[in-house]
Amino acid sequence: MDMSQYLGVFIDEAREHLQNLDEKLSELLEHQNDPELINSIFRSAHTLKGSSGQMGFSTMMELTHSMENVFDALRQKKAAADQTMVDVLYEALDLLEGMVDSVEKGGDDKKDTSAIVKKLQALLNGRNGDTPDSRAPEEQPDKAENGNAAASKLTFTDYEQAVIEQALAQHQHTFITEVILRKDCVLKAARALMVSNALEELGTIIKSKPSTEAIEKEAFESSIIYVVVTDQNADAVKRAVLGISEIEDIRLTPYESQLSAEPVPSATAASGNSAATGTRVEKPKKIAKTIRVNLDRLDRLLNLFEEMIIDRSRIEKISSALDNPELTDSVDVLKRVSGQLQETILNLRMEPVEQVFNRFPRMVRSLSRKLNKKVRLEISGAETELDRTVIDEIGDPLMHMIRNSMDHGIEHPDVRRKAGKDPEGTLNLRAYHSGNHVYIEIEDDGAGINREKVLAKAVEKGVVAADQASELTDKEIYHLLFASGFSTADKISDISGRGVGLDVVESKIRSLSGTVSVTSAEGEGSKFTIKLPLTLSIINAMLIRTGNETYAIPMSSIVETALERQTRIQSVGRQQVMHYQDHYIPVIDLKDYLQVPVCADSGKPVAGSRSIVLIRHGDKHIALLVDLLAGYQDIVIKPLGDYLSHVHKFSGATILGDGKVALILDCQELVETQKRNASAQNA
Repeated sequence: MDMSQYLGVFIDEAREHLQNLDEKLSELLEHQNDPELINSIFRSAHTLKGSSGQMGFSTMMELTHSMENVFDALRQKKAAADQTMVDVLYEALDLLEGMVDSVEKGGDDKKDTSAIVKKLQALLNGRNGDTPDSRAPEEQPDKAENGNAAASKLTFTDYEQAVIEQALAQHQHTFITEVILRKDCVLKAARALMVSNALEELGTIIKSKPSTEAIEKEAFESSIIYVVVTDQNADAVKRAVLGISEIEDIRLTPYESQLSAEPVPSATAASGNSAATGTRVEKPKKIAKTIRVNLDRLDRLLNLFEEMIIDRSRIEKISSALDNPELTDSVDVLKRVSGQLQETILNLRMEPVEQVFNRFPRMVRSLSRKLNKKVRLEISGAETELDRTVIDEIGDPLMHMIRNSMDHGIEHPDVRRKAGKDPEGTLNLRAYHSGNHVYIEIEDDGAGINREKVLAKAVEKGVVAADQASELTDKEIYHLLFASGFSTADKISDISGRGVGLDVVESKIRSLSGTVSVTSAEGEGSKFTIKLPLTLSIINAMLIRTGNETYAIPMSSIVETALERQTRIQSVGRQQVMHYQDHYIPVIDLKDYLQVPVCADSGKPVAGSRSIVLIRHGDKHIALLVDLLAGYQDIVIKPLGDYLSHVHKFSGATILGDGKVALILDCQELVETQKRNASAQNA
């Protein structure tokens, strides 16, 4: 059987199990007496062993089998978890993750696992050779359940009997299916899984003997009994099973001839009457069905929807011009339905940040040992959802900031003790929604940021002019940490101070249309706050006109709008400013800033008739003077491409309803350019 078609599913499921192992192993030392935790760990290892064997990845299968033996010893309380055991298990986990990465890239799982397998076996040697399989006779599963003995007499609950009789009434077949594995079959549980999957594709498995748990433990010899309800005939069932390797034979018997199949009372009673006994039997609960969808298909769906949004804008414009009531009503329906469709499609791309956050507990533990510090990581809001594109890109910036907090922020235990602090530092990683944005915070209770040290280093490196240093606020000083190549480390290490620091973080976050800010209190700790948009593809924007050009401004960057005649603009030196909330805000004439040519037919705007758009980035504001506010609408962001990558005034482009292209203003660049120009003028 060609298993390559299942490779994508295998990789997705393998990563889910590896993530579960990573998460649960971190709790093992404190909760090793929790049977639910141990069983969860065991099931992940066992399932991964079976699926990797099924896919033919023997090295991965052997390694997970060795891990499974350790977990089974914990389940049987024949071993106790300690730090050594957890470290060895994490080492094995790292190796498994490397194998999955290799397989995903088109390689194989061939790695040298001999050293780690020996370490795993050594964890069991302290139990006097009592391995999970060396149980006393009374502890061994009852193998009388297996083989032909099970086939000779099957018993059914009331519910199982009712399901079978309902199937028979609907002219479906019920087969007592005995599958016999070859004597030399190595991975019996894996083969059993393949058989059950094949049977489930043809119908429904009502019962198995031995039980599913016994099959997973390989607590059977070479025969398994399945009771299958299907609309396929016996030949189809045989072909499906015999197509699996290492199957010796299959024997099918129609249920009608199983006169010895005697129903037994059900363990639970619930709603629904059994046709056979008249007793009430439990109805199966409806389970939400899910399917795995390739991300490329979602991207294609989103691209098609983006084209529809563009055409919708054109239809709206045509409808407005024709002023036809029926057309107007139809356009309104189209807007409502497409709006719901937009929300649904964007939600399909949303994923919880949990998958990013879950990689950091192990990193924090590793760095804690390396730095000889005690750090406790607390995670909250992991269920917060972000666009998949953002999820894929945000991991590295978060890693840099966490490393920075552990290296520069949290002090050594003896230093904390002298300062009256808990020797163990706390690092909080949290996420939450607010409006159309997601905020991610990394907060530590360490030494905080030394304001004077940062400022002195910035002056030394020429990041800030000496005569301007005294005018900077604390927030502006803290933000100097994101300057290119800036570091306050006294010595170079492999954790920080290597010239690849927080400037990388801001660059990446800015590419995601986000911002990052820092607050700190010396001696108490620091907090980095990342603000990210929920999605990067479709946004609500204000359309503005200046000259004969139309531009778009993201609504998330707009504070408010006003008519020019409602404000008082005055000149201070060479800069125009306006009064706003007890502050003077720089005013930029967009026509001059973008050097938009004045066309003869456009004429000169009437004094006071132009509009003001107040925009912000972080805590900085500027006002844009434009000719006309043309309304707002949902727009599709299109990248400018490599040819225009040097144009920094725009973050992208969009296609309007009339088919024309409008550039999207980069508000962050506008604010920062104004700040740089003001600094140059003051100098």
